Amino acid sequence: MRVRIRGTIVNGEPRLPSRIAGKRLILDGKGREHMILDSGFTGSIAISEVRANRLDLRYAGIQTFGLANGQIVECPTYLGLVRFGPVEALFEFVVTGETLLGMEFFERLGARIVMDCRGSRVQVDGTLL
Repeated sequence: MRVRIRGTIVNGEPRLPSRIAGKRLILDGKGREHMILDSGFTGSIAISEVRANRLDLRYAGIQTFGLANGQIVECPTYLGLVRFGPVEALFEFVVTGETLLGMEFFERLGARIVMDCRGSRVQVDGTLL
């Protein structure tokens, strides 16, 4: 299924709208909360503890991640559902103090990311297999 998510650039940060409903993270461009696109985060999805408590996450193990500043960290990971329109898929989450979409997330989508800095818009196109 083809996926298209549109967002904005705020203070130099590309952000995609997100929301939580039915214990799932929903990326459909309609949420009031946001996820930051972070090419320096090698993982899939990072969320805050507050948001994690609203999701149905299952413990998956410990994984090593690289951060934008070059630091390598080990964190517990969890599996949870992400919905894109009518389609859901299982993704890996790490619970941190931030809400990020990382390179593993975009690689899985085979994403093409377009940032229009003058227009303060970002668009992610991909295919969910």
